[in-house]
Amino acid sequence: MIFVNSIKGRLLLWIFVSVTILFAGFGYALHIKLHYVVEDSLDRMLHANLQFVKGLVHSHDGVTIECESNEFMQGDYMTPDSGHYYKVFLDGELLAAADSLPDKNFNLTSGEPIEYHAKAKEWVYQLTDMNGEPLRVLRHDFNFLNKPIRIEVAENINESMLMIHRLANYFLIVTPVVIFLIGVISLIIASFSLRPLEKFAIALEKISHKNLDARIVEQTQVRELRRLASKFNSLLERLNQSFEAEKNLLGDAAHELKTPLAVIKAECDISLSKTRAADQYAMSLKEVRTVAGTMLEQINGLLTLTRLDSGILDAGTFQQISLKSCVADAVRMAEPLAKKKNVAISMALNNEVSVLGDKDTLTEAILNLVENAVKYNHPGGFVAVELASRADFAEIVVIDTGIGISKEDQKRIFDRFYRSAAARSTDGSGLGLSIVRAIARTHQGDVTAESPPDGGSRFILKLPLAESV
Repeated sequence: MIFVNSIKGRLLLWIFVSVTILFAGFGYALHIKLHYVVEDSLDRMLHANLQFVKGLVHSHDGVTIECESNEFMQGDYMTPDSGHYYKVFLDGELLAAADSLPDKNFNLTSGEPIEYHAKAKEWVYQLTDMNGEPLRVLRHDFNFLNKPIRIEVAENINESMLMIHRLANYFLIVTPVVIFLIGVISLIIASFSLRPLEKFAIALEKISHKNLDARIVEQTQVRELRRLASKFNSLLERLNQSFEAEKNLLGDAAHELKTPLAVIKAECDISLSKTRAADQYAMSLKEVRTVAGTMLEQINGLLTLTRLDSGILDAGTFQQISLKSCVADAVRMAEPLAKKKNVAISMALNNEVSVLGDKDTLTEAILNLVENAVKYNHPGGFVAVELASRADFAEIVVIDTGIGISKEDQKRIFDRFYRSAAARSTDGSGLGLSIVRAIARTHQGDVTAESPPDGGSRFILKLPLAESV
């Protein structure tokens, strides 16, 4: 299990197994090559001897075939059991044989040949001699004076085989030592290869919630870890931004809720300071109710933002919906407020536009834009809501004749709890536009704000068309 659950273990195992297989394969290939070289060398020597013996076969009168073996009676071919033998057959009868061959009747070509050299027309045999030692035999058949001649040349290969076996045994003895050294070297390689990861882990351990602004220095990492360091730094940046946003949200929420709570407490203290008339109590309760409504609006806005931030809206659950119906529903829900503020609302919904999304949240986003356009408008003003498609996006444009937005405020109006100085005189939680932006980005869209020179405001909600998603 240590090799499965550990990168070092896996690396060690892969290096160890790979090098061991390569070493074993090299040893096997070397053994085969050595066999081939020895056998080839023996065959060359036997071929040379066979050609020499073939040259001794002659005829003085053109009729009688002789093999003047006395010319060849020298060296190892005279020593009994020297391991160097030859036999010459004429028409199947023994014509000549080496004196080194103890038994002239010993068959040098018993069994089936193991090889055949087509070019030289030579057969190769391998058998054991009278003493049980291995022999390699080369046989060549030809015609001389229209009579069949067969020459057999043999060589004792016991020393060659013993040399090969000694080398094989030496290799088997060395193999465990080499495998052990491979294991040690593999462990060293694995340890050194993973050392950058250990340094990377040490650098990570130094980062905590207290220093989320710290970063991994990418240039000091090995090339393979630089991309990981870059991704981790991006993650830290997002975490830091999230924590800062959460910290700011908590601070803003505490600040925004502190004022209405103070108003409620002051109203209660005043009402309880002495006995008052019923209408005075009713006025205090009305004020408390108004302030409590503002607090409830802020809390509901915070809950909505929290749900959006937590990913409660999953793109996998989005359905194809009609933006035309969302706009119509939002305008219908905003009409009571528009009548109260004496603001007219017009709609331009010429074409059917479909997007993938959640109908309730998109309706809420459009409603927030329309209600803001009504709240911050002048009595007798108007709000225009337009729906159109532009390339791959649908656009919902809300135009009003209200107080407008300064350039400084345009940069911050989508921040949570931010309210411009001109808007503070109107009831609101400061979360509406933040909710609109959160909903838009959850649907892979966005929202922007403009304030034309002639006054009023213009909000553009862009969402990708269903066909483009």
